[in-house]
Amino acid sequence: MDKITFTRSELYGLVWKFPLVQVAKHYEISTMGIKNACAKLEIPLPKNKHWTRPEYKRMDIPKLAFNYKGHNEISIFKKRYDMQFRTASKPTPLQELAGKIKSDANAPLQVPKKLKKPIAIVTATQKYWINKALNDRIYEPKSKVLDLNVSIDNINRALLFMDAFIKLIEYRGHKFGKSNDGLDTVFFSNGIEIKVDLREALKRITANGLRETTEYVFTDDFIFRVSRESDKKEWRDGRVSLEDNLAIITAKLELMAMEE
Repeated sequence: MDKITFTRSELYGLVWKFPLVQVAKHYEISTMGIKNACAKLEIPLPKNKHWTRPEYKRMDIPKLAFNYKGHNEISIFKKRYDMQFRTASKPTPLQELAGKIKSDANAPLQVPKKLKKPIAIVTATQKYWINKALNDRIYEPKSKVLDLNVSIDNINRALLFMDAFIKLIEYRGHKFGKSNDGLDTVFFSNGIEIKVDLREALKRITANGLRETTEYVFTDDFIFRVSRESDKKEWRDGRVSLEDNLAIITAKLELMAMEE
């Protein structure tokens, strides 16, 4: 099994420079593994409130104890899993259905780099965002465009993804449109409606000026959510990009509809 080795000073520097979640994601290790390693090396860890403070207030960092007599290095095992398909002795219904969708040679599973014969709602959404960028104030009605919460820099990627997603949904015999409440929805032949939405993740940053303020900025990471009442599922960009999750997203939608 792969592992990452840190010296005591290296690990100390990392956990006080970056949040544990960020360190764990970068090195593909668990936060618990980091905490255990720090305990063995007698490395103090910052409290959660440390990261909510302004940067200039994070200067009071405890030093490493000089009377430490333990090992100077430690290894942490890397995670061994597939983000979407965990190894199992028997595949789950979700894995089986996603596998069948992927094995269909005619299924439109690839997200192209350019729009090719986009469906009507994608074309209308593209026009809406162009007019919005030009500040023409001539917008398509919201009921006729996709509800995308993304930055203008990533609108093209969002349109490409949604065009491919809707084409796959329709290929599978379902319909895409707007529900009575105006939300993007997949309609199934058994009468089930499942809401879907695409958004870009945000992160909070602190701006220092005459008055310290915080604001949220887009991160380039896409999040796709499907929901029906309390049943919800999200996919986020990571080791597997959203574009490579079309089959499993569609499989999840179909299973949610069948369970109803």
